Amino acid sequence: MILKFLHDLAMGTAPMVGNHVWQSTLFAMAAGALTLAFRRNQARVRFGIWLAASIKFLIPFSLLISLGSHLGTANGPVNTQTALNVAVEQVSQPFTHAMPAAVVPVDRMEYLVSLLPEALAAVWLLGFGAVIGQWCVRWWRILAATRGAATLGQGREMDALRELERMGGISKPIPLLVSRESMEPGIFGIVRPVLIWPEGISEHLDDAHLKAILAHEVWHVRRRDNLAAALHMLVEAAFWFHPLVWWLGARLMDERERACDEEVLGLGNEPEVYAESILKACKFCVESPLSCVSGVAGSDLKRRILRIMNRQLGSKLSIGSKVLLAAIGMAAVCAPVAIGIFNPSQVHAQAPGTTGAALPAFDAVSVKPSTAADKNTQVEIQPNGFTETNTTVKTLIEFAYGVKDYQLAGAPDWINSDRYDVEISWKASPETESTTLAETVPPPPAPEPPPGEPVTFIRVSQAHGVMRPGLAQAMVKKLLAERFNLKLTHESRDLPVYDLVVASTGSKLTETPAAALAPVTPDGKSMISVRETSNNATAEVSLKNGSVAALAALLSEQLDLQVLDKTGLKGHYDMTLQWSPGENAKNSAAASLEDQLGLKLEAQHGPVDVLLIDQVEKPAEND
Repeated sequence: MILKFLHDLAMGTAPMVGNHVWQSTLFAMAAGALTLAFRRNQARVRFGIWLAASIKFLIPFSLLISLGSHLGTANGPVNTQTALNVAVEQVSQPFTHAMPAAVVPVDRMEYLVSLLPEALAAVWLLGFGAVIGQWCVRWWRILAATRGAATLGQGREMDALRELERMGGISKPIPLLVSRESMEPGIFGIVRPVLIWPEGISEHLDDAHLKAILAHEVWHVRRRDNLAAALHMLVEAAFWFHPLVWWLGARLMDERERACDEEVLGLGNEPEVYAESILKACKFCVESPLSCVSGVAGSDLKRRILRIMNRQLGSKLSIGSKVLLAAIGMAAVCAPVAIGIFNPSQVHAQAPGTTGAALPAFDAVSVKPSTAADKNTQVEIQPNGFTETNTTVKTLIEFAYGVKDYQLAGAPDWINSDRYDVEISWKASPETESTTLAETVPPPPAPEPPPGEPVTFIRVSQAHGVMRPGLAQAMVKKLLAERFNLKLTHESRDLPVYDLVVASTGSKLTETPAAALAPVTPDGKSMISVRETSNNATAEVSLKNGSVAALAALLSEQLDLQVLDKTGLKGHYDMTLQWSPGENAKNSAAASLEDQLGLKLEAQHGPVDVLLIDQVEKPAEND
């Protein structure tokens, strides 16, 4: 279960994270170039630019583009990805028939490569946990120091602090806590900041030194530096692997302290007195263990003292510079939103299962209520057409989206009872033909069922062992959206699953003889059949030259629960499994698996992709 979670985490987020990282990296590089243009201005200007570059790591451009796309168009097709493409020929339907075939790496190197997503996700989680854990320990140390501190109610420290609060326009008084810990004076907290004051430090400071240090801390509160530092700590935790993020943190701390130094000097404090007060604080205390605790001794101390002694106060922004910065900031936010507004088709119009090319228009569409007396369904797939007779809307959804019965939720009863004859055709083109997997090949003859025994025959087409979404599936999705007004929501739910493993007695599978590895169907693939006796006494699954992964997919269909191949068996086998259907089918199949094939089902819970049907309507009949 943990491996599947890591795999889903990596595969689901890797493309998005990759795009986001390089976009944020370019944004940070552009911010760095912008700070050079404002290097002679006040430090708070450069701090704001670096902070914007840091926050960009928390806000993907895709989120802004998506916002714009929703503003540009109210509705669009649901983009639910599928990794399945099946060409199905069914003579009868005793079970749910949409059967995706799983793919298993065929050699050791491919197997090791297949574990790479899980490994990367595990490494990221370890790094994330290590960074968060380290900060939690440090945060707890400071919290413990504040809990053991005494609140100072009067004295020259309080008089100076209240005077500076009035000068800084801070209406809510800042509590001053005297701590026995040897940490430097600093502001702790974001919503309700408090000033931590080391016990005994006042004895080493005269009034001018005391006022300079307190002014530095008051300006940290006024600038809300702890909030900005906490936001960047989140960025460092999520993107701990990116060196630029840590470099950004150093730039933010440097400009933060420099901005407060400029404010303190701007109040009329003498550079010599202010520099001496910082050195005295450093001599008496140790540095704060967290960057989101704004102290007086942060950043490069030597460079700070040189800047203070030289009274290097940056110039204020001119009106033109303010307008330029505002325009750049608005462009950074509004440009992605505008892309989404004016190009909504790039976000919404792409049909699921395609590679981005526009789908062809329908040549003909026919959806009519079926008049068949039985429940047999037949499917025919061609490069430019799709026909399914005596089918349900549920069956169409399962084929189009490559899902199983248990992966559908919120469906009305009629989609599994009302039956239709569906026939669609479209004009094939070189672009669209390349996206379809089904080929027009004569299907192998269906086995003749014994009297009264329905047989389901399924032919699975593959290409080099990799399942790909087909054009037929995309066109059926289009039909469902246009004629049935189908609207779906794609989500992940924690549901019961089964792990298929080798039993303690060992595998009893019979490998397909080398002489029998020749193609057994016109398209060179394995034969799969599902059989149920007339009196429902026995259900049977047979595979020739098949994989254990294909067996797991078939069992998923029959047991109505996701079965994951965890056997590690990579060969080709001839398999026949029989069990008793009905209410106890799961227990019967589990017992038969161990007895007949030497395999075992282990009940687990794990994330399962589910399609929630938000809306579906009965179609108008047409010819």
